[in-house]
Amino acid sequence: MSRDKRYQKLLNSKRWMEVKRLVWQRAGGLCERCKRDGIAERGVPYITPGVDCHHKIPVESAKTEQEMERLAYDWRNNIELLCVECHIKTHQEMRSHKADKVAENKRRGADRRASWLDPNYEANQDDGEGSKVDDSTST
Repeated sequence: MSRDKRYQKLLNSKRWMEVKRLVWQRAGGLCERCKRDGIAERGVPYITPGVDCHHKIPVESAKTEQEMERLAYDWRNNIELLCVECHIKTHQEMRSHKADKVAENKRRGADRRASWLDPNYEANQDDGEGSKVDDSTST
């Protein structure tokens, strides 16, 4: 679970509870990846109960608070119901828990917080080594 306080606030809201209900209802309570991938055990389709709502586009990838909210609640296009096994596989494929992705999410979070405090704030681009690039000295 994310440590971003804004993200946690979104997921503790009444609106999120309603979104989860809609996702579960749409999926019939079954893992959407198992259904999509046609997972079978001994030739018999094997579909497990869905237990986790997964954001296909990570909410923390948003650059603004409005975009973050849109991604968090977009149950028609950005959220799928997954079983535990498929949820783990999905995150492994996304490499979302690797050090570089965690650092990228932290940087985006810091930029979002700065933009909330100062509407004129513009995030600097990262040079790939964790330091900020100063565009004003380019030739």
